[in-house]
Amino acid sequence: MKALFINPPIYDFSAFDLWNKPYGFLFIVDLFVQNGWDVLYFDFMDRNHRFYEGKRKDKNFGCGRYYCQVIDKPAIYKDIPRTYKRFGLPAEFFIEFIEKTARPDVILLTCGMTYWYMGVKELLELCRNRVDAPIILGGTYATFCPDHCHSIGVDLVFQGGDISAFIDFFNNQTDFSLKPVKKLMPYWNIYTSLSYLVARTSVGCPFSCYYCGANRIHSRYILRDVNTVANEICKNVERFGINDVAFYDDALLCNFETHLKRIIERCKKTISSVNFHTPNGVHPRFITEDIARFLKDADFKTIRLSVESFDEKRQKESGFKIVFSEFENAMKNLVDAGFPKRDIGVYILAGLPEQTFDDVLCTIRILKQFPCTIKIAEYSPIPGTRDYEIARTLYPFLPLEEPLFQNNSIFPLWNFENKWEKINQIKHLAHNDM
Repeated sequence: MKALFINPPIYDFSAFDLWNKPYGFLFIVDLFVQNGWDVLYFDFMDRNHRFYEGKRKDKNFGCGRYYCQVIDKPAIYKDIPRTYKRFGLPAEFFIEFIEKTARPDVILLTCGMTYWYMGVKELLELCRNRVDAPIILGGTYATFCPDHCHSIGVDLVFQGGDISAFIDFFNNQTDFSLKPVKKLMPYWNIYTSLSYLVARTSVGCPFSCYYCGANRIHSRYILRDVNTVANEICKNVERFGINDVAFYDDALLCNFETHLKRIIERCKKTISSVNFHTPNGVHPRFITEDIARFLKDADFKTIRLSVESFDEKRQKESGFKIVFSEFENAMKNLVDAGFPKRDIGVYILAGLPEQTFDDVLCTIRILKQFPCTIKIAEYSPIPGTRDYEIARTLYPFLPLEEPLFQNNSIFPLWNFENKWEKINQIKHLAHNDM
């Protein structure tokens, strides 16, 4: 049996390869491989594809820009003063690929954001015209917008990230079968070349933030086996000659002494010249003096702290998940450990329900007193979350159920006068000296 796995192109106002790989999707690839299937794979977002030869210009740590094409904006974006683009390999490379390969018995797609579904629509058309096989969609879009997935023509929609549940789903919904596998790993062998590696030491999250849908994907917080993660990292770093590893955990520093610390110590015995990165953000509460020194000594080059807001009302609503003293202490510990300003980034949220322009400015001005770079995390209304339901009540006139309107870069819940002028003011203040 043959299975075709596809990571679609991205349709959005902006997209950047910031250690972006379909990590969970690769576990499903491994599941099929270990079940004896022949696996075909096409990643529209692979910047190591031959198309990029002579074109690719990496930024820091293996990251860089995708090839893109300017396209017409969907009607819902007609008043957004930004250019809309298609990011990823041109379609002709996929057409060439699929016409040269044996026809698959099943096609599996993923989609990283709900509002990227235009890439899925493109693939539905390309595949339907060439292959007669059921198309299964998983990932974020499938998990949060299953009805919409069916409305655009997807055959089967799998919600969540539980692999056991996927096996049951697949066996019940198709004419084929899969058996459980004791030990699954992301199947990196499907790539011929990589500029970096991504990893997760855990799945799920112990927190329940009002704006986040992580618990809809993984309902339980589970630590992966220390040796399994360390071996996964070491084996692939050596295989691909990689210098950078990015962790995509939602709570990387939880259980630090018995988990991440042991993983890094085991990795460093084998791979001594690798940089580590935390693009997802870590909780400042966990940055003690000892942990800050350990991270510095272990060559962590990208530290991102999740602050969200210093607005008292928002902090109260979040159960004081973070307080200013914890952030202040974390910053002191990172600076004392030797982290320069360029390595410390702080995420703050903008565009939350009922959040005002002045609330965001206040948080930015506080952060300007510290040696860090400010990262604006634009709010995206995620179906099923508490903030999404609050937004539906507060703004019943907004088309929140349309995935395109869930795009964080359009600040969908902000509709005040001179919106874009004020958004640009926020970005200018965040990125420039006062």
